[in-house]
Amino acid sequence: MILATVIPVLSVVWLHSPHVVDAQVARDNVGCGFHLSCSGGYNSSIGEKQSGQARAASNVSPSLFTWFGDAFADGQGSGCWWTPPTYTLQCDRNQPPDHGFQIGCDGSLTFSGQSVFYECATGEGDEVNIYLHPVSDQCHEITIQADSCAPSTCPGGGVSPSRGAGAGPVPGSPSSPSSSRAPPTTLSTSSTSSATTSPSSIGPVTPSPFITGGQTTTTSITSTSTTTVTAPAPTSTCVEVGPDSVILTDLGNPDTSYGPNVPEHIQVSPNASSIFNFRFDEADLDRTCELFFRILPGRAPAPPVSLTGTGIVTFAALDDFGYPNTTYNSMPRVIETMGNVLLYAGLEDTFGSFPCPGATARSSVLMAEAPMADTCLDCFQGNGCGLYLRKC
Repeated sequence: MILATVIPVLSVVWLHSPHVVDAQVARDNVGCGFHLSCSGGYNSSIGEKQSGQARAASNVSPSLFTWFGDAFADGQGSGCWWTPPTYTLQCDRNQPPDHGFQIGCDGSLTFSGQSVFYECATGEGDEVNIYLHPVSDQCHEITIQADSCAPSTCPGGGVSPSRGAGAGPVPGSPSSPSSSRAPPTTLSTSSTSSATTSPSSIGPVTPSPFITGGQTTTTSITSTSTTTVTAPAPTSTCVEVGPDSVILTDLGNPDTSYGPNVPEHIQVSPNASSIFNFRFDEADLDRTCELFFRILPGRAPAPPVSLTGTGIVTFAALDDFGYPNTTYNSMPRVIETMGNVLLYAGLEDTFGSFPCPGATARSSVLMAEAPMADTCLDCFQGNGCGLYLRKC
């Protein structure tokens, strides 16, 4: 089934700029697998109870966690957070993870600069819970260490990452591209795509708004944060529009095209990816644009959205539209990686604001599985999920 280094920014264009995290750390560690252990008042590996509560004990098997740059989840994709009111460490299904974690070059785990945590007895054998703050006089200070996922900027290149565990891809349907093979880390693309409506037939073209003055605009991002500080405040003059079209491609069938995709089916898997084409008009020139991806909360009457695996996807700007006869091997060239995003019900992840271009701009965005993420997404644009453009 189809289901970063910072340079001077001349024009902010579809950029993700919420939580302040070193860009290189956020990108090169996404999907990295690691284990946790504690030392100090208690020395043990850290695992989980069936409820998702983090526990350290002699009889608790260490859990494999997946790193997202400043947050992490367990092997079932449950977000790990400090659960109020006691702020004990726990990983809960459909829970956005807490942001603010960092792994140091020595493997030490910190949260918002805090390096000392607390273990408190549970009364169940030698099992202890992990807390952000002490909750009784029976709590003792500990430090927490990760056995992998230190930044590549550390001396010697950091701790070698390993693959995080995640659910497998959703089986493919007969009418959809396949999802049986994992993609390469770097997309193999070319700019030789053509379509029923050829690119040359629509006149001179302004470069993608991702390119300014011949330079590629990049930014510091965090892979999974969803709080944004650059979003223009919605007003009565703002409008939200979906893409002009959504084009599907498939690594498993790299020379097969899947037509115009009139229902605007969105699919992402180890093989499948979706290209979103956005058009502008001259009336947009004095407006501010903002790109964002949304998944409605998974409660009735919200339409169903199928999401399995780690939930990590990557977005990238392309240098041309995807067309009905675009294939994986002929998709437009990737001109800038926009960053990785952790998908979950209720998400609205914003990539920042930029001046809306004119009608001659070709703007398209590739949504694909992040490397080794094992993510499968299946939904329909505007019907439970989608990529949108807000014009204000």
